[in-house]
Amino acid sequence: MEFDKSRVYTSVNAEELKIGSKVIIADSLGLLKRLVELGDKANIHKLIKIIDCNAQHRFKVDNGYNCEYALCYLIEEPAGLKWTDLKVGDVIKRCNTSIEYLVTAIDKDKKEERHIYAGSWIDDGILENYYEKVEE
Repeated sequence: MEFDKSRVYTSVNAEELKIGSKVIIADSLGLLKRLVELGDKANIHKLIKIIDCNAQHRFKVDNGYNCEYALCYLIEEPAGLKWTDLKVGDVIKRCNTSIEYLVTAIDKDKKEERHIYAGSWIDDGILENYYEKVEE
């Protein structure tokens, strides 16, 4: 894959990147370039969190390691979520069950992949695949 510097995100422009994006991460520009040029799908991860602006390493991905990275290369933006219209007081339920949950909090900044609270913070992917909104 050809390296395009306009797809590189740093601590300066981190807020412009959307949670859920498919990215390649590294701590040095040289390594980031090599990983992008290799084009190996094993190096592509989902962005799950952007750390606050006081940190140098602001990007956290779902690669199984509990660490943050300094640089991020955008491969693909996330698909739109069907849950953007939820508000506090709405009711959701797990598909194929009768158990209903009241939405009691929403993280509107969406700086993490869990921004809907209904008894616990629910991951967007889980919400998308296993829950449905209860219509009045």
